[in-house]
Amino acid sequence: MRRALACFTCAVVAHGITRSFVVAPGMPEVSLSQSGQRGQSGQRGLSSSLPWPRSRRSWPHVDRCRLLCAVTGFAVALRAFEGSHSMRFGQYQMREAKRKREAAQFFTYQARLLRTGIPPRDDLYWRREERMLFGTAQMEKGINFDAYDEVEVDRRGGMGDEAVCNSFQEICQKFTMPKELVDNVLKRCGYGKPTPVQKHAVPAALSGNDVMVCAQTGSGKTAAFLVPLIAETLTAEQQKLVEGAIQPSAIIMAPTRELCQQITLEARKLCFRTAARVVAVYGGADALPQLKALAEGAEIIVCTPGRLEDFLERGVVSMRKVRYCILDEADRMLDMGFEPQIRSIIEGHSMPESGGEDGRQTMMFSATFPREMQDLALDFLDPTYLWIAVGRVGEACDNVVQRFRDASTTDLEGKFEMLVEAVKEVESTDDSKVAKTLVFANSKTTVDAITWRLSDARIRSMQIHGGLSQGQRDRALSDFRNGRVSVLVATDVAARGLDLPGIDHVVNYEMPKNAEDYTHRIGRTGRIGNTGLSTSLIGNWEPALRDILKSIRDMKSAEIPEWLEFHAQGGARNRPGGGGYPSRYNQIRRPEMDESRFNPGYARPRPQVGSPRRVDTTSPSRGTRQ
Repeated sequence: MRRALACFTCAVVAHGITRSFVVAPGMPEVSLSQSGQRGQSGQRGLSSSLPWPRSRRSWPHVDRCRLLCAVTGFAVALRAFEGSHSMRFGQYQMREAKRKREAAQFFTYQARLLRTGIPPRDDLYWRREERMLFGTAQMEKGINFDAYDEVEVDRRGGMGDEAVCNSFQEICQKFTMPKELVDNVLKRCGYGKPTPVQKHAVPAALSGNDVMVCAQTGSGKTAAFLVPLIAETLTAEQQKLVEGAIQPSAIIMAPTRELCQQITLEARKLCFRTAARVVAVYGGADALPQLKALAEGAEIIVCTPGRLEDFLERGVVSMRKVRYCILDEADRMLDMGFEPQIRSIIEGHSMPESGGEDGRQTMMFSATFPREMQDLALDFLDPTYLWIAVGRVGEACDNVVQRFRDASTTDLEGKFEMLVEAVKEVESTDDSKVAKTLVFANSKTTVDAITWRLSDARIRSMQIHGGLSQGQRDRALSDFRNGRVSVLVATDVAARGLDLPGIDHVVNYEMPKNAEDYTHRIGRTGRIGNTGLSTSLIGNWEPALRDILKSIRDMKSAEIPEWLEFHAQGGARNRPGGGGYPSRYNQIRRPEMDESRFNPGYARPRPQVGSPRRVDTTSPSRGTRQ
């Protein structure tokens, strides 16, 4: 469209040139603006300004030149459109050729494995796997772990005979589990006392029920669906590698690549020294290594919906034998627009229907489930599903102390100083001066800017957001886990499901746009009974603040100051340029004011008559007169 407009503009300019140079001397062009040529047309005062001739008297060679310019401009615009269309078509052909080439390499590698056999998993392989899986730091239970027993659990639906088990030892004895899985659960992973979500969800899933689970962040939802899934997968007969599309028995879908990697790691721990193979499939990375891993066979595929749908279209994966379908962070996937891909995977690729002896078993897990998401998720579950809600739906964890700072009265420089102060005031338990801190912002540009400025302030930091390559994101998470950097600055890509050990502090440099994202953000700390701290910098206009305060008002770990209440009450009216909280509540401190009357905010006295007008850029919503 831009090229067409540019060509049209060129045609108009060419028309002006013809008016200046084509008309012969002594032969002035007759225009409709001339009173003698008005005639019956009734267009006094109008002159031709377009590159095509009007119905008027003019010199013939002038009209022909203008018509030629118009036709030339139209031809150039059409050529530009055809060129852009052919370029897009060429890019599409290149993508299709690459997809076909990668699919051909998949089938070639698979045929070679059928001839030579799959590489064996000997003792050397398992020793190396054990060092990689269990040699890293594990998150330990916190001092408040026993407080989980006091959390209320709401169960609805189901068959009515679902058991509740108070230990993993009881779960392993009550349900038939392979010895390798029992050793992995009880010894290597150290699962002993289950959390409330695990007490209710694991026995229900092992009984064959569809479940929808909503539980607090850091409450063990990943193990709640992995343990029954892997137990049923190992109990079933192992499929032999055959030529053609891979036919997994279980599909786990997650919204982000990092969450796929984390679930895959935990699944590999539970599948240690078993024949089950777990493969991660996600976008943003080269597809060929994932295809080679699939060619060796896969009982469990952990994936993002987009990449899995791509592999289904290539014909390298089939859904015909899927018996278990898990949606982790289900509400987020549906809310992010993955619903068409999920429906295509479940309903459009011959996946068995939910329910029945030969049907699939579906499980959905998340920390938040808005009502509209619950209604939408019913399309994927059997009508006899079991609903399990641990605590209040969408409520943050009580182990996180929540505090708020008023940043609506300062500029960007002052807000960054508040961030540095908040980061430095939480001390680490190890040798490093700064505690492990996760800082959230809403845009990639802001994340990059914060990271650079923190590095200038001698604070080791790295960033993670959707604009980075998968290698850069993996390196940032690895450095943060290993303690090479103290601060990780991220967008909401790190707010869902990630289990990063040892996070002491979460800072909301920019508040999220809804209360659900706030719950997930601060849920990166205070996990498995550990305590944590969250600091939120409140700007001038926070549209989600009212809902956030509503969700945390009854929590003991959240102290809501009076200024925050005023800010929330005016939040719906405080759009940029509006009044409300800043002009109503903030004050500047005067010498005659005592401590009880002073509110540390921003408001200025009205300027005197005749004083110059200046817009103060530090105003939270609009410039005030000085």
